[in-house]
Amino acid sequence: MTNAYPLALAAGALLGLLWLGLAPFERQAKADDSAARIDAGLIALFAGLLGGRLAYVVTHWEYFGNRVIESVWFWRGGLSWAGAALAGLLGVAVYDRLARRPFWPEADQLAIPAAIVGATSWLGCLVDACAYGRRTAPGLLTPPAPDLLGNLAPRWPTQAIGGVYTLLVLLVLFRLAQLGLRSGLLAAIALSLLSAGPLAIAWIRGDPMPVMAGLRLDGVASAALLALGLSGVVLRIRT
Repeated sequence: MTNAYPLALAAGALLGLLWLGLAPFERQAKADDSAARIDAGLIALFAGLLGGRLAYVVTHWEYFGNRVIESVWFWRGGLSWAGAALAGLLGVAVYDRLARRPFWPEADQLAIPAAIVGATSWLGCLVDACAYGRRTAPGLLTPPAPDLLGNLAPRWPTQAIGGVYTLLVLLVLFRLAQLGLRSGLLAAIALSLLSAGPLAIAWIRGDPMPVMAGLRLDGVASAALLALGLSGVVLRIRT
């Protein structure tokens, strides 16, 4: 199905915004809190799309350098999840600073929507054959799967692994959200878990990506975000 990825991404974003508007948060007593949460979600989404696309274009500049106009063709797919996550966090941090709202509670509220978007994005990739796995020997765990050009071969089922893993992370976050964790801890755990999956999957992905120190750049970025998330966990536990 052509354009399944952007459709899945849009569906995930819509579900995430519905969660922000309807889910029972501690601070939902005021109507303007619900509106502010949705505003933060929209800012995270907008900043994430820009950051994710920018990071993807930069890492694939060998292609986009001669096709600059295609850099803004968001509907064609091509987003860096790490760039999107970092830009989304920065966007919310700036918004909270300007609106004089606390950052950590806002980040906690965006943890589950982020996981929802991640899960639907993997589903979109499964249908559209993006983020496909490396070729390998035929086996039960490596069924025939296409790449973006339609070439069928036994591959690691990276999209399915990513989707199932992210759904499990989503279930974990649902449970943790009910435990009344210290402010900011849910967001830090979410960032850590959502980074660990792509880092592991980077070793078996087969789609083109520049390499640094023997690891794909998206894997390097995932490792950096995992370190950031774990640092946030330690920080929020100690404070």
